[in-house]
Amino acid sequence: MATTLETSAVKKQTRTNAREFTEKLTTLRLPAGVKVGVLLIHGLTGMPNEMRAIAKALERIGCDVEVPMLAGHGETHIELLKTGWKDWVAGVRETLDQLCQRCDQVYVGGLSMGALMPVLLAVENPKVCGIISMSPTIKYDSVNSSNWGQIFLPLIDILPFLGRIFYWTEEPPYGLKDERLVKMITKELEQAKNSTGGGKGAASGFSQFRTYSGSLRQLQHLVRQVKKQAHQVRCPVLIMHSVEDTLTTVANPQIFYSWLTGCPDKEIIYLEGCDHVLPADLKKEEVAYNCAAFVCRVANTLVANKA
Repeated sequence: MATTLETSAVKKQTRTNAREFTEKLTTLRLPAGVKVGVLLIHGLTGMPNEMRAIAKALERIGCDVEVPMLAGHGETHIELLKTGWKDWVAGVRETLDQLCQRCDQVYVGGLSMGALMPVLLAVENPKVCGIISMSPTIKYDSVNSSNWGQIFLPLIDILPFLGRIFYWTEEPPYGLKDERLVKMITKELEQAKNSTGGGKGAASGFSQFRTYSGSLRQLQHLVRQVKKQAHQVRCPVLIMHSVEDTLTTVANPQIFYSWLTGCPDKEIIYLEGCDHVLPADLKKEEVAYNCAAFVCRVANTLVANKA
């Protein structure tokens, strides 16, 4: 009985939180006559639909939003392993260039691995006015992801075939506190695993929750580049991270923040009641509002400073 009551209380609080931030979203305003674009980047082995709630919120306040699929993603691990961090950045850079042609101001946000890429884009593109970093992942170091085998990842540079053999399979709760989503994902994975057809779709669905060591090594290469260039970032940066993240600890946003030595306007927002996949979890409305509020604040400040 106690568990049922606790679950009901959590659901009620979640609905209240969602309603509060959905209503607050309606109070936000972009500067008149300014075309604002936002590029959103999903995480490693992730998909663009992770960003649906944020994209909708930003579109609601008038932003032009792009959520591209990273190179090699959306199919099987075989396709993903043919790509690396340079391919992933190149793909989003192309989308950013298109967005810059249409918009006066552009912001770049991302989740997990995708939360690091905006640094590289902002350093090379002065039209990037702000960065939103959700669950920035420098290292998978939390309870559901910490693995002593990560120390051997550099061997892949010498013996590349190792990157195609060893992998980490993500287990429930998949970086989510939303029980409904966890059950749905578990069911889909079971169906993919037990599929007798062996079709590409089934393989793809199952592969999305396997992270091969080759891709993890590419993440390490990306992290190295971000660390090297982060001090050059001058635009405002918003970082969000859950204190209950089961994939990456709060050490990640703190380290990321410390790299931004040249950024005078930076903030970390710590969240509770949600897990790693912030844009899709129980606090997605709050996360979406924080993103929209950040864009509006910076956009209006830039216009005011030009006046």
